[in-house]
Amino acid sequence: MTDQTKNKLEQVFRAVFELPADADVQNIRQISFRKWDSLGHVLLISAIESEFGIHLELATIVQLTSFESVQLYLTENAVDRSAVHG
Repeated sequence: MTDQTKNKLEQVFRAVFELPADADVQNIRQISFRKWDSLGHVLLISAIESEFGIHLELATIVQLTSFESVQLYLTENAVDRSAVHG
């Protein structure tokens, strides 16, 4: 994952969960983060799909429960911000 893609993913997490620009999001996990409820999950997945120009299958969506798991998914699937239009 490029630094640009990682930075964009961090920005998505901050925007969805309304966190300060300097908030560390790399250790956020759904199980221990109050704002990451069912609605937060839907909003996060929607934002990721929109930002990276991808469509996530339900089997994948339910596994994306931490910043780390999302980052790993994007890395393994070679999702790079430079490939997204706009």
